[in-house]
Amino acid sequence: MRDRRDIKLFVKLPNWFKVETPIGTYNPDWAIVKQEDTKVYLVRETKGTGDLQGLRDSERDKIRCGSAHFGALGVDFKHVKNAVEV
Repeated sequence: MRDRRDIKLFVKLPNWFKVETPIGTYNPDWAIVKQEDTKVYLVRETKGTGDLQGLRDSERDKIRCGSAHFGALGVDFKHVKNAVEV
């Protein structure tokens, strides 16, 4: 990430950052601010697999809720295998 000049901020979200969902609270992994022509705000959830079907039901449900929550706010949300997949 150090060589990515377009990445202005890349932070691990703290445990107190919670999103209320119908199935309980959800704490996404990463927040990223990119600067190209404009600022772009991103939230990423990293898991050891990129395949949702390979996750526990509770993890899969929280990712789906996070996607709906951040989508409603206009924030790019994605489930990725590792932080390199920004």
